[in-house]
Amino acid sequence: MDTQTVLEEYGLSRETAGKYVDAITRSNQTQTAEELNVSRDTINRYKNAFSEMNAQERLLLISTLTQEKLLDQATE
Repeated sequence: MDTQTVLEEYGLSRETAGKYVDAITRSNQTQTAEELNVSRDTINRYKNAFSEMNAQERLLLISTLTQEKLLDQATE
């Protein structure tokens, strides 16, 4: 199992999923939607997709996307 396969299985974009993981940990759904410039329906779809994932899939995405964000910030 790899990150791209999980994203495709749940119909998620890598960029939005990464931003979602970052924003939802410090904001509510409305604030997250505003920060990502998407609708609350999109945020609900991501929330539901993460809820449907098994623990291994969810942890794979969260750890991979968080690591990518950290690496991007370190190279800025």
